[in-house]
Amino acid sequence: MADQPRSKHITGDFRLRQNCTDSRRCPIVGEHQILELISLGAPLPGILNKLCMMIDVRIGDVVSMVSLPDVDENRFCAMTRSALQVGLEVFCSSAILSFDNLFLGSLEIFGCDPRQPTPLELLLIDRVTYLASLALQSQKTEDHIEAPSIKPRGKQVGPIEKPRFIN
Repeated sequence: MADQPRSKHITGDFRLRQNCTDSRRCPIVGEHQILELISLGAPLPGILNKLCMMIDVRIGDVVSMVSLPDVDENRFCAMTRSALQVGLEVFCSSAILSFDNLFLGSLEIFGCDPRQPTPLELLLIDRVTYLASLALQSQKTEDHIEAPSIKPRGKQVGPIEKPRFIN
């Protein structure tokens, strides 16, 4: 039926919501869903893939990926080499840093054409990098909470004895 209202959300459109210069305060369309996934503890690979899709769709003719420092460096170098062998150019590489400026990973973007990102694309990349930082830090926090270290309270002199019941 042609008279039905169309959805207000356009799934493939990841525009910046407003003109702003601070990427940490300038939300992008689709960001609410990403923040919700992070807060719900969704699997990290799914969140990072959605962030890469935001860049790929919005910029167009690019392929992006997030590389983590725990992953084998040789695999990352092999993927970069493969991208260059098929004719992709390095479009942008951005470090993903924690709030303490610790290296969490990198966002690598390859493009079909050799060019530099526009100022608006740089804002998008900065915002996606910031969201990736939130996701990675959230995951590290969850990992720390799920596997707490158990420390005995007080001094333990000998082996733990079973409690004795006196009737």
